[in-house]
Amino acid sequence: MKMKKVGFSRWERFLNLIGLYNIYLKLIGKQVTKNVTPNDLLNYANTTHLIKYFDGHLGHGAITANGNLGFGLIHASFINSLQPERVLVIGSKQGYIPAICGLACKAIKKGKVDFVDAGYGAEDDNNWGGTSFWKDNDPDEHFSIWELNKYIDTYVMTSAQYAKKFPKRKYQYIYVDGDHSYEGVKKDYRLFWPKLASGGFMVFHDIKTKGTHHDVEFGVWKFWNELKDKNKIEFVDGVNALGIVQKN
Repeated sequence: MKMKKVGFSRWERFLNLIGLYNIYLKLIGKQVTKNVTPNDLLNYANTTHLIKYFDGHLGHGAITANGNLGFGLIHASFINSLQPERVLVIGSKQGYIPAICGLACKAIKKGKVDFVDAGYGAEDDNNWGGTSFWKDNDPDEHFSIWELNKYIDTYVMTSAQYAKKFPKRKYQYIYVDGDHSYEGVKKDYRLFWPKLASGGFMVFHDIKTKGTHHDVEFGVWKFWNELKDKNKIEFVDGVNALGIVQKN
């Protein structure tokens, strides 16, 4: 199935258009994408490719030009320290955060990432910038780079559908970046906070973003401000912001 790439050079987009991009990866990118170790999360060649391939340059403080993973390093560091059995990622435009979490699990040789995305596109309500990427492409193929598909299971459904499908799953690390409305993020909190292990972390993206999208107001900031917990911390990089709270 043809992949829809964002953030690539004209040459790479041309190869993708004529169906030769995978061959390019094997011939040119082979040395970049094999045998990832923890240090490779700081390696320019690998991180630059990672940011481009998974479209991580928007919203996460990542910089393609110098391979800076931005907030990706925060997620990798938490996973390295927690040594989680299971990680939950809700929402991703083209897979940057689930890929980072999958790489971190691969590096520590432990853990599984459950990635949940409704696959909404511009024609859907509550798409919040989604491009229907996960409905138009094969997630297993997309995450086959660095064999991340062995560490990431993708569920193209809403977070509520996922919670109903797997009511007994527990997590040590949860990342929330799906429905950005006030009611939407509050619902995800109520659904998954009880599934977070004691000592685990729940992370919210876009805690400073205000305005509207398709006439619906961004509400993560409002929910975050209302969340009364002494274990809250924030990371802010310009317009990008993460809110992290630890469960006692």
